[in-house]
Amino acid sequence: MMKQIVVLIFIVFISMIDSVTIGKRIQIPDKDQSLRNLVYKVGLPKANAQIHDSVLWVPGTTQFSAQRITVIQQNKPYSTWHFDMLLEKSNCAVKTTPLTDLPGCKAVDTSVKVLCIADVSLFDGDYSSAESEVRCSRQ
Repeated sequence: MMKQIVVLIFIVFISMIDSVTIGKRIQIPDKDQSLRNLVYKVGLPKANAQIHDSVLWVPGTTQFSAQRITVIQQNKPYSTWHFDMLLEKSNCAVKTTPLTDLPGCKAVDTSVKVLCIADVSLFDGDYSSAESEVRCSRQ
């Protein structure tokens, strides 16, 4: 019985915290795993499609200045993310490297940088629902 009460209190506490952030813009830590997943699964593929190079471009820094706003849509959390990616050329060739291998690519040319700004909206954790816009400019 005591264990059930503790679980119930925990669930209520988590729900209260979630409701406090619904509809509010919050800063996201650079090490947030959901942010990292969005960068590599959504942001970088779109950025590389715009850059048109023989090698893939990857983050040259781990700072993304990310923000997120979450609302409830269709009874599920729906989040809009905004983040920056400062990209550099990597050691991975476009023709031979699948986009799923992007996390293993390392930046090698730090002289030329591309700043990409990404806006991604999706139902939390459902990458198939992602709608995104990525804008890139050379620095």
